[in-house]
Amino acid sequence: MPELPEVETVRRGLEPVMTGHAFVRVEQRRADLRFPFPERFVGRLEGQTIVHLGRRAKYLVARLSSGEVLVM
Repeated sequence: MPELPEVETVRRGLEPVMTGHAFVRVEQRRADLRFPFPERFVGRLEGQTIVHLGRRAKYLVARLSSGEVLVM
């Protein structure tokens, strides 16, 4: 697990590159990691634009144009 300063460094690097851009194609290779993915996970992401990329603790939080939030 990365330390908090590393997560913030990654967020600052990704924010200008990801904000305002859309997911063109999403590939899901597994049905689950620790928990099953939500229904229609890929379809809900494809075509969505990242409105804001933030951080909550050690998680990256992408607010999407659909109003949903992607936690990474």
